[in-house]
Amino acid sequence: MRILRVTWEEFELEDGSVFPIIPPLTEDLTVEEFQTHYDYASTVVRRSEKTRCDDSNLAKLGSKRED
Repeated sequence: MRILRVTWEEFELEDGSVFPIIPPLTEDLTVEEFQTHYDYASTVVRRSEKTRCDDSNLAKLGSKRED
């Protein structure tokens, strides 16, 4: 999705959606610079969604090893 506008406190997508930036930006970013960060974050979220599964062994992950 293409970024149309970015301020310190919000950004707007090409579909007209406006989202807050929390916490607000601490530096001025151009639309192109913000687009780079947005694309990277979108990729990370999509990849994390793909790693989810219904494996019954997931409950054991991170739990104490039984000897």
